Amino acid sequence: MIQNINLNILKYFYEVAQIKNITQASKKLNISQPALTKAIKELETELNTTLLIRNNKGITLTKEGKILYEYSKTMFQKLQTTIKTINNPKEQKQHLYIGTTTTNFLEPILPVLNEIRKKHPNIQIHMFLEEIEVLENYQGLGKMDIVIKNDYETMHNLEKIKTFSIQDHFIASSKHYKHLENKILTIEEVLSYPLVLLTNITHGRRNFDNYLDSIGLKIKPSYEFNSYSLCKELIKNGYGIGIGNPIHYKGKSFIILKTNFHLPERFFDICKIKNSDNEILDDFTQLIKNYLN
Repeated sequence: MIQNINLNILKYFYEVAQIKNITQASKKLNISQPALTKAIKELETELNTTLLIRNNKGITLTKEGKILYEYSKTMFQKLQTTIKTINNPKEQKQHLYIGTTTTNFLEPILPVLNEIRKKHPNIQIHMFLEEIEVLENYQGLGKMDIVIKNDYETMHNLEKIKTFSIQDHFIASSKHYKHLENKILTIEEVLSYPLVLLTNITHGRRNFDNYLDSIGLKIKPSYEFNSYSLCKELIKNGYGIGIGNPIHYKGKSFIILKTNFHLPERFFDICKIKNSDNEILDDFTQLIKNYLN
């Protein structure tokens, strides 16, 4: 039965297997050649197998020796990395957890994240797009530092850093709706065209439906999906007019339609978890305040 293998002996085997020469390995390890040979023999006895075959050119690894070498190589490389990290705290991986309930979160914070990455080059940024209840659960697991949410959503233990807003517009294909590019449309004219919309599980769609309710109108979209990318592709190909944040529809394929009315602005809160001890939060908070005046 295999007992606990002596780490020093495993290290001896690793060096011999890597150099493929007992004499050179003994010099590197600063032990005598007989002592090194004895240690390898003890390891072979412990494992009940032959690991090395000595010949005139040095040593050759057996099949079992090759397997043990690959495992020991991985182990010692990871150990070296771990020791290096412990001795150099600046090289330790840092983490920042950002949860959001809106697809519009990235644009306002992207410059901040870029600055954070410059200041903390070893940072790993985790982003979650989920419902507020799911983000609440993540917070309970300690996997949440920043929350970006609609202003009407509630979540405990948050401290608001900043509020930003977006103004949704009507979007159309520049190829198929070019005749509307310079026209100022009424709501009735907009609704006379096929509509490609997200379902009302999204906050943007609810915002539009609430606006229509306020003026006594109701609609049934020609196309309705849960997928933002699918809606965008159909709008691009002229299936109908859509609604969205203009920053998501940049480029020659789309035009932002002009109207004689405006959809209500949507407001979002950028918050931090009150009891998070993540040291990066101070940098994030200050940068958000600087960038979002």
